[in-house]
Amino acid sequence: MHVDGEPRQAVPDGGVMQVRFDNGSVTDPAADPFAVHSEDEPRTKRAKREDIDVSFLAKPGRYEVHSASDSRYEVDVLEETCSCPDVAERCKHLRRVDIEINAERVPRPDGKLPDA
Repeated sequence: MHVDGEPRQAVPDGGVMQVRFDNGSVTDPAADPFAVHSEDEPRTKRAKREDIDVSFLAKPGRYEVHSASDSRYEVDVLEETCSCPDVAERCKHLRRVDIEINAERVPRPDGKLPDA
């Protein structure tokens, strides 16, 4: 069956987990930066599971996060701040930006593209 978009899988907690494929098979969880591990904190799990788009906004280290709720927030990874109303030490948006930077999916905080 043909399905448009990225395949998704329902998970017991009511969230949605992204299913990733590499050459027709599911990717190795150890190599997948969005794989959820049992030791992950709840906000980290949400940062990995939720449909969140991250784009570089400005140097140094400012990113725009478009969340699944259609809200947009500004994250500063150097100051470790987010414009969302979450008062937690590190909200899911800040965590997601860190994951995307480490996975080399967005430019580094200095604005340079990841090394190929």
